[in-house]
Amino acid sequence: MLHAMNVSAFDLNHARALHFLLEEAHVARAAKKLGITPAAASNALRRLRSDFDDELLVRAGRTLVRTPRGEQLRGPAREVLAAAERLFEESAPFEPDRYAGEFVLTTSDRVAEALLPVLDGLMTARAPRASLTVRTVTVDVATFLRDQGGLAVTPDTARERGLSTEPLYLEDFVCVLRKGHPLLKGAWTIQRFAAAEHLLVTPQAQSRRSAVDDLLEARGLARRITRVVTSFALATPLLIASDRITVLPRGFALARTRELELVVRALPFELPSIKMELAWHPGHERDPKHLWFRGVLRDAVRAAGLQPSR
Repeated sequence: MLHAMNVSAFDLNHARALHFLLEEAHVARAAKKLGITPAAASNALRRLRSDFDDELLVRAGRTLVRTPRGEQLRGPAREVLAAAERLFEESAPFEPDRYAGEFVLTTSDRVAEALLPVLDGLMTARAPRASLTVRTVTVDVATFLRDQGGLAVTPDTARERGLSTEPLYLEDFVCVLRKGHPLLKGAWTIQRFAAAEHLLVTPQAQSRRSAVDDLLEARGLARRITRVVTSFALATPLLIASDRITVLPRGFALARTRELELVVRALPFELPSIKMELAWHPGHERDPKHLWFRGVLRDAVRAAGLQPSR
């Protein structure tokens, strides 16, 4: 009876405040997400503490941390807010030119480099009042999309992690080297490629091998890797003033070399392409905002000159 009374007395409008206060663990940041003043957010926190008979957030030094009860409520608060949003998703038309909320894209730096310039232009033209947040992948994508929403551009393993997906584009690879490099003269063979000094990009820095090394080994060849970096953005500075070469995704390479003293050259052997896909949490399958954003991403792929998947 007491539980039923507490539920009936709880203002469901407070669920949104509960969600953002617990997610951010910061009154000012939660206020910004809620579109209210920090003072109003503090008042909301006081009401919620009374509703749940718990402090929910307590001070630890100069920061706020969730109490055990606050941590326990974090997931249900997120689910209540998502369920409330879904009540209106299919009935309310989405008007991108009037939308003033946020779109979130999660991807790698190499994909962002290729897509972001054209995506930014499309978003500005079609949803001029909206904001766009682009995050590089530093956490589990499935967990992030479940908790924070948005879309992700990832290799084709997202379905295995319980996400909804659709093919987006095929990512092939090219060789990148500086202008005036000795390899630009004479026959371009796999033997000359293997004999060069190489730079390797490996995001997790867990191995000094890649599919290129497996392919060379099958031909009785090996390469000498003298530089290893964990970001594609770190690769190009190490190529400009040296005779090193590297293998990069075509879209990233073309975007980077437009303004740098670098040359893109086809590989002297066949390397399988990577299937890139668009992924999102199944809870947003029919969300009109998501449907619209997916269409913009597909248009950005075509405008960027990437090879769309079929």
